[in-house]
Amino acid sequence: GEQEGKSVYVGNLSYEVAWQDLKDHMRTAGDVVYAEVMTMHDGRSKGCGIVEFSTPEGAAEAIATLNDTDLKGRTIFVREDREQGGGGGGGNSGLREGEGGYVAPGGWHQAGGRGGGRGGGNHGNLSVYVGNLAYETSWQDLKDHMRAAGNVDKADVLKSEDGRSKGCGIVLYQKSHEASRAIRELQNTELNGRPIFVREDREQGGGHGGHGHHNGGGYQNRVHHGVGGGYNQQQQRPGFMPGAPAEEGCQLFVGNLSWETGWRELKDHFRQCGDVDRAEVAEGSDGRKKGFGVIRFHTANDAQSAIDTLNGVEFMGRPLEVRLDNKA
Repeated sequence: GEQEGKSVYVGNLSYEVAWQDLKDHMRTAGDVVYAEVMTMHDGRSKGCGIVEFSTPEGAAEAIATLNDTDLKGRTIFVREDREQGGGGGGGNSGLREGEGGYVAPGGWHQAGGRGGGRGGGNHGNLSVYVGNLAYETSWQDLKDHMRAAGNVDKADVLKSEDGRSKGCGIVLYQKSHEASRAIRELQNTELNGRPIFVREDREQGGGHGGHGHHNGGGYQNRVHHGVGGGYNQQQQRPGFMPGAPAEEGCQLFVGNLSWETGWRELKDHFRQCGDVDRAEVAEGSDGRKKGFGVIRFHTANDAQSAIDTLNGVEFMGRPLEVRLDNKA
């Protein structure tokens, strides 16, 4: 497009900054044609915006001189708007908002696994896991927020079967240094009133699944394990969690689960602390959940981190009890 290089993305805006404030602040770098603060459906600011200059030089000057300046008490960042000029538009076509973005619900991880024209299994380091999302955060809010670090091909908020947000999501960047920057710079930034955490998405990028099902958010577990996470648990009693942990101290007992928490929600919640090998929620013979479960991490280190981070912290409306599983 002809505005190539004339627009900048501005992030970490204070919520009271209006487009006029943004325009006034950015005019020190050059002639501003247009300034917009992105807003949610209810009109509240998303804390980011786009500013278009009349020349590419103005945009370059803004990036050089206005990044890390103070606007209404917050240090803003200014970057090239990489969604201009058609570059990243491809990832956008055919989004169906009702389903968290693109492919059918829950099917997100498969897209990469089959090499859907995007370099397939190679995007392990292009995607990040984002946790502690407010439940009303949509994929579009997430995408707008995460664009601060680079060009976002896809943003997805993980949903439970009833369509409610699990409070976490996956964001796919076009370049690995953008994903690294997101981890570095967007950690603990506020989105819809909550500090988010951002880390490498360790379940992406190939390896596991013979046909690209790389163990999604736990939901295609049964493809490889046969015993799925709780999927056909009845037949497996009394073992509850088959197989031995990789090392001592990897397995955690998780108590005070809400009745609607299933193994998938549990796994997605605990993935913020590391690689989860298995998640199970205990069920009675009648199939009703008992309100506790077991999580097995790949390393004892990650398990300890989960105790430190998640014990006593609310999940799906209840504070969890997280401790080492002494029966492991």
